Amino acid sequence: MSRVIKIGSFSFFVDQVVLFVCLFSSAYVFFKSPFEFYFHYLFLLTLIPFFAVKFGFPKSAFTIFIVPLLVGFVHVVLGNCNAFAFVKVFGGLLATFIFYNYVLFYYNFNLNKLFSIYIKFCLIICFVGVFQIISFVIGFKYGYDFSWILNKWGFVRGGIVGFRVNSILSEPAQLAIILSPACYVAVRNLLHKKNFLLTKYQSLLIVLITVLTTSSVGFIGLLFCILLNTNSFRLRYFFIGIIILVASFFLAYNYVGDFKSRFDSATGLWLNNDFSLKNTNNSSFVLYNNLHIAKENLFNHPFFGTGLGSHEDAFNKHTLTGKVIQYDFAFNKKDGNSLFVRLCTETGLVGLFFILFIVVKCFIWKIDNDKQAVFLIVSQSLFILILITLIRQGNYMLNGLPLIFLIYYYNFINYKKEVNKPALDV
Repeated sequence: MSRVIKIGSFSFFVDQVVLFVCLFSSAYVFFKSPFEFYFHYLFLLTLIPFFAVKFGFPKSAFTIFIVPLLVGFVHVVLGNCNAFAFVKVFGGLLATFIFYNYVLFYYNFNLNKLFSIYIKFCLIICFVGVFQIISFVIGFKYGYDFSWILNKWGFVRGGIVGFRVNSILSEPAQLAIILSPACYVAVRNLLHKKNFLLTKYQSLLIVLITVLTTSSVGFIGLLFCILLNTNSFRLRYFFIGIIILVASFFLAYNYVGDFKSRFDSATGLWLNNDFSLKNTNNSSFVLYNNLHIAKENLFNHPFFGTGLGSHEDAFNKHTLTGKVIQYDFAFNKKDGNSLFVRLCTETGLVGLFFILFIVVKCFIWKIDNDKQAVFLIVSQSLFILILITLIRQGNYMLNGLPLIFLIYYYNFINYKKEVNKPALDV
């Protein structure tokens, strides 16, 4: 019996290692041309056939992708979308979506277990972040600069401790995004003196690492964590939300240089139309430029966009670089720097509204009793991740995003079943 338990425990450990790699190994690729082959693709390609034999083919996945397939095919024929780019993005997204469907089957749709595993993964990543900080303080380069082992990883100086913490993620913004569900749980625990999935000190650690990314989307995510956990969107708490917003902005603007420079450049671009070098050499202009590209592409193809993988073609047609500004660069040329931007370009209003409908429809605003608290926690924490991904991250498949959407959707379905469950007769 003990042997069976050990074997089962080992199997569970391996399962979690595989899932961790699939979710958070995007900082390493085997090769970059003709496409980026991420480390976790090995697991996807190996496991999908075994899952298919065990669980069959998920018909719903193919149904969802029929429209993108037809739209992409039409625009490849019309010359609005590169054929290879379409096949690469469509095939990769379909395979990733199918794989994470199988992950749900593998865990018997136990969303609470998957969510708890995700939070544990976030904690592990934060411990790596602590190791990174300590290594930087003592001058151990190989402990804080992982570029020697992760070839899509970057070290960014600045921030609060001398560099912007990014742990094993390729950039600080990605770390802030993937930590946002854990940050929500942490803030909830600290405000309500709970220990849901995290202890008090673990909760403090996750909030601290989020702050030390000094990422704008990290601060936005943290703000929403506070607002949702204090019900600050209700009218009677409106002023509390305003105070938190003003205080958070004041602290970030005055004590975080990266945030200040990005806010100033964004203000210069959006309000003053100032295209001087100081406003166009950072991520503020990257987002500004890609929003312009999405707007121009929407005017020409408003309903269905120009197909998956077509943002690069739209970029070449409509970019402001080399036109409004006198120098040319192509940051985020393929992914648009924002899921919202990329959806506008590649799927049009139909695809954008479909995603927004899912996000709004499946959001759980309040619950009737404490037994439903887990549904609310999962919903609101993943909502924050999806929200800041729409703002800042344009890769459809990065860091398990399809799994996040699947858990978010099925959590709402399970919640509705719980709410509509008939009461037992006494």
